[in-house]
Amino acid sequence: MQFWYRFKDKKASLLIMGLLLFCLDFAQAAYNVAPEIFAEGDQVYCPLTAIPIVTNFDIIDPDDTGIDAFYIQISTGYQRGFDLLSLTNSHPTISASWNSQEGKLTLTGTGGGSMLYADLIAAVKDVIFESTSESPTEEKFFSFTIGSANYLPETGHYYEYVPQVGVNWEDARVAAQNRIYFGLQGYLVTVTSAAEAQITGEQVAGTGWIGGSDAQTEGVWKWMTGPEAGQIFWNGNYTGSTPNFAFWNTNEPNNLNDEDYAHVTAPGVGIIGSWNDLPIGGGDGDYQPKGYVVEYGGMPGDPVLNLSASTKITVPKISVISSGTRCGPGTVILEATATLGQVLWFDAEGNNLGSGDSFETPFLDSTSSFYVLASYNGCTTGQKALVQAEVKVVPEINDGITLTNCDGDGVPDGFTNFDLTQYLYLLSANYESFNFSFYLTEMDAENEVNQITANNFNNAVTNELFFRANGVGEYCHAVGSLYLEVSTTSFPEGYSYDLQACDQGENDGIAKFNLQDAEADMMAQFPLENGLTVTFYQTEDDALYKRNEIGNIGMYSNSVPYSETLFVRVDDEGSGTCFGVGEYLTLTVWPIPSFELESEYSFCTGGQVVVSPMNTAGSYSYSWRNAANDEIGTAATISISEVGSYSAVGTSEEGCISAPVYFEVTESGPPHLLPEYVVVDDDEDTGTITILNENGELGLGEYDFFLDELYGTNGRTSVFKDVEPGLHTLFAVDKNGCGMDWIQVGVVGVPKFFSPNDDGVNDILGIKGITNEFYQEGSFSVFDRYGKLLVQLDPLLHGWTGFYNGRPLPPSDYWYVLQLVDHDGALHLKKGHFTLKQ
Repeated sequence: MQFWYRFKDKKASLLIMGLLLFCLDFAQAAYNVAPEIFAEGDQVYCPLTAIPIVTNFDIIDPDDTGIDAFYIQISTGYQRGFDLLSLTNSHPTISASWNSQEGKLTLTGTGGGSMLYADLIAAVKDVIFESTSESPTEEKFFSFTIGSANYLPETGHYYEYVPQVGVNWEDARVAAQNRIYFGLQGYLVTVTSAAEAQITGEQVAGTGWIGGSDAQTEGVWKWMTGPEAGQIFWNGNYTGSTPNFAFWNTNEPNNLNDEDYAHVTAPGVGIIGSWNDLPIGGGDGDYQPKGYVVEYGGMPGDPVLNLSASTKITVPKISVISSGTRCGPGTVILEATATLGQVLWFDAEGNNLGSGDSFETPFLDSTSSFYVLASYNGCTTGQKALVQAEVKVVPEINDGITLTNCDGDGVPDGFTNFDLTQYLYLLSANYESFNFSFYLTEMDAENEVNQITANNFNNAVTNELFFRANGVGEYCHAVGSLYLEVSTTSFPEGYSYDLQACDQGENDGIAKFNLQDAEADMMAQFPLENGLTVTFYQTEDDALYKRNEIGNIGMYSNSVPYSETLFVRVDDEGSGTCFGVGEYLTLTVWPIPSFELESEYSFCTGGQVVVSPMNTAGSYSYSWRNAANDEIGTAATISISEVGSYSAVGTSEEGCISAPVYFEVTESGPPHLLPEYVVVDDDEDTGTITILNENGELGLGEYDFFLDELYGTNGRTSVFKDVEPGLHTLFAVDKNGCGMDWIQVGVVGVPKFFSPNDDGVNDILGIKGITNEFYQEGSFSVFDRYGKLLVQLDPLLHGWTGFYNGRPLPPSDYWYVLQLVDHDGALHLKKGHFTLKQ
């Protein structure tokens, strides 16, 4: 076809020619036939060896002869740090590059050129897989693809990580949607299986966005892209759950700072390949977006391509292990099952002992370890699994032993009840390490069925039983027989032993007894004294069944106040023979004496006091003692005439002694009231009288004091307040009746007024409360309002008549100064004023 067109402008002609060439190139690209890849290889891998990854491989491309790059990836089951793909033999036109992060081998032309398909096919056939792991994953898939996107055989989809630092989630979603891979529509990846999580995590070099979000409804995480758009894959925060699949990092999602978008965490942050939630723009550092992951495949209208193929290897594994156990020495049957091939058996030194799912060990007398390996086609490498052949120790027991009990049930017929659990120490020396059960037949004991009630068995049923001792840990079990006998021996008729004690502490009827004090007498009641033991019980059933034995018999406290009877059992512990059982020990607690004394007694000088116990609870003898603890009397009462501390101890007829009761004896005598021991404070309108008697100034006794009225209501105090001026009588009385004394005491005071009108009432201004016993001299001066001295007189002798220079003074207020000197020479000064009335 020819196109003719003439342009005047040369530049326009060149533009048209360029457009035509572009259209021709586009048409050629549109009709380029995509190549098809075919790979075969479903092989069994022997650990720690190398194996080609294909058994056959081919590429068909009708219109091309070569390609720039080819990719082989361990798409499923990759173990980073152990697995390796490498190109072997000589391929001069092809270069190989291994990416351990993604588990991917890239083949390219040497020097950056393209590879011929023929050279590439030969190279792929020489690619081998090897692993340094003794226990590789059970299945590994290898994907072969022309494009750089990673192919996952499980889904048939392609996965590509696109680096773009700082991209936000929404821009990443749009960018992924605009990407095309050989006609397949791209979208932000949706991860719905562990295999997808692995291939996604392997290729992400930093924080990479995926297509999940809970922006629509907080806590409801959905896939927002691809064929799974709208599908819920998580509900809640990090404590939530998934209806299908999710792979969150530890304690994620946590919605910190309103995080609504999912990403694959950066390498080194938590679980490799796991997810975290971030805000739409991401964060800083390890949480800054570094790119996004695009998935291709599964969208409506996608073409059907054979751009990829896959092969796999399978590693035989031991799927089931059954260890064996036997009781006592012998052989043990062990079992194991392999997923592929056969099971090989080895001893602890690595020697092969045989093959098969079942294995009988050599004769063993102790627990031994064996090992199994799943082997295919003679493979003997890989990790062996432990299978334990456990040989348990048979408990040592006393087979055929006879247990003897006393016929203590009140019917001398040779039958009684046994509590078999009380005889375990006779069944085995190591009885505390085993669990015992009892049976009527040996077969029941071996099969551990039809167990009898052991704590209440009557030998009337049978005299022969069988017991089973079950061990724990390294022990298994043993079965033995035992025989029951009933002894007809007993304590002598009417025998009883009494232990008595006085009450201790408070009178509650409880005391401590040493029950060992009764043992010798009880064993002496039987002909065999050697080897016998005595045990004590609170109830008859306990004694018959030998259970709940009283412990610490050297310090036993009775449980019933004042009187308790205990049950006694005498046995030959060596043979288990019972010689006697019954209610033979009586415990009696006598009360300690109880009486009272006054805390203090007193006698008058020259006399004595009689001390007699009060509120006695019985007939007691007494021991009276002084402060040196010397006994000064033993009668029921005692007369004491010396001051001091004393005590009394009572002893009951049963010999119980009370605790000492202490009391004091004091001496008392009549008081001697003297003026120097009486203090009068009369500075105010009324006075206060205080008797000094704190240090025995008045005498030996303790005294009550009364003012003006002997035994009056104002008495029994040493301080009298608000006493009116004038003369008063003060009485002192010994509290113990040893005598009394009195003295006249004055409260000094000047009347507030007087009226010298010869009517016989208040005619003279007299000073109240002055006595020669308290004062030796005094002076009373009167002044008018101008300070003029009107009169000065002796208040101990005279009062004032209201006259000045022989003439009566007019009614008015006058001032005075009263000075008194007591017998100690102390001056007492009192000032004030009074009113003269007519």
